[in-house]
Amino acid sequence: MTRELFSTNKMKLLFEKLASFSSHPNNKGVTRIAYTPTDQAAHQYMMETMQQAGFIVRQDAIGNIFCRLPGKNPDLPAVGTGSHLDTVPDGGAYDGTLGVVAGFYALMQFQPQQLSRDLELIVFRAEESSRFGFSCIGSKVLLGAVDNEKWALNLDDNGKNFFEVIDECGYNSQQIEQCKLPDDYFSAFIELHIEQGRRLELEEKNVGIVNGIAAPTRYSVKVTGHADHSGATPMYQRHDALVASAAIIDDLNRAACKEAVWGTVGTIGKLNVYPNSMNVIPGEVNFLVDIRGIEPESIRRVADHLKDSIKKSEHDNEVSINIREISSENPVKLDNEICHVIEQHCIEKQLKYMTMLSGAGHDSMNMAKKFPTAMIFTPSKDGISHHPDEFTDFNDIIIAADLLKETLYSLAK
Repeated sequence: MTRELFSTNKMKLLFEKLASFSSHPNNKGVTRIAYTPTDQAAHQYMMETMQQAGFIVRQDAIGNIFCRLPGKNPDLPAVGTGSHLDTVPDGGAYDGTLGVVAGFYALMQFQPQQLSRDLELIVFRAEESSRFGFSCIGSKVLLGAVDNEKWALNLDDNGKNFFEVIDECGYNSQQIEQCKLPDDYFSAFIELHIEQGRRLELEEKNVGIVNGIAAPTRYSVKVTGHADHSGATPMYQRHDALVASAAIIDDLNRAACKEAVWGTVGTIGKLNVYPNSMNVIPGEVNFLVDIRGIEPESIRRVADHLKDSIKKSEHDNEVSINIREISSENPVKLDNEICHVIEQHCIEKQLKYMTMLSGAGHDSMNMAKKFPTAMIFTPSKDGISHHPDEFTDFNDIIIAADLLKETLYSLAK
């Protein structure tokens, strides 16, 4: 068949259509939490768009989407690209979605059997940690990196774990092991993504060639004190769970600041206080800790400091504190040969580029454990991401999408 030309204008229209799938459409930001009806609708729309374009489309047992363009030799490992569609609450329209739209645009520039290898676009599920507390679920499942015990313990705000949620969506948690990709599935994989930082903008570069990705170590902390009347309980008789938590949070921030020279960061981004009333001393606090970096020893020092701080706060405030590790991942080096291919195309196109590391985690850090993998970054205005003001100029998007297309061509021809 002959595929109709998919122009950059059509790419922009597809991007704008996907941005309309939001749980709060009247808000400036985009809220598309993993496996919610809104997220399901966005994935269904993307599947229908792929099918109408004539691609071979399938979903696996957790809802990952695979969109394949056949090459001349189906026995060769394919060349892959992809990203995700889910967002954080009230996030931006570009994070993840841009890699899906640009990947679709790139595949649309080729005809079936034009290249030696198949091309395949993957839409990964649940890349964000917003719902279950751990990230990049779709790519972890594809690598066979499922931690059944930890995943069963991590509950969303409705008290359901990942396995329960996907079954309710019509997928099949009992077949999750069948999602694992063979070792020879891809010869190369490339993810296009917004930078989510300011380096490209400050250096006035159009393109970032990513050769390494920082990894998160995450904990769930439960602080149990005693709820009492705020007026009738003297200060010296209190077992305030929030005061104990505040000491730990401040201590973690100081520990991460000391490790800033290594690029390590520490964040408490979610905190729940019970009973959450003005006139009641907090009796219980639950919060999540996110430590990230490139240097494993630096990450370990911050994590150790967190545990020491918990012991101190538990003693000082006469509360009980439980800490549970959610995930611990290793920083990832990406493939130098693919990075070199991307660099050669940048030189040929006279693009302003730089080689860089990613401070944020991506599905590519899982794909890189089995397949040669690299990433392409496009600038983020003011470095803003996970926020309604997230923005990337469409001229930069076109540059990155065309660079992705050329790179896929070189790897698959």
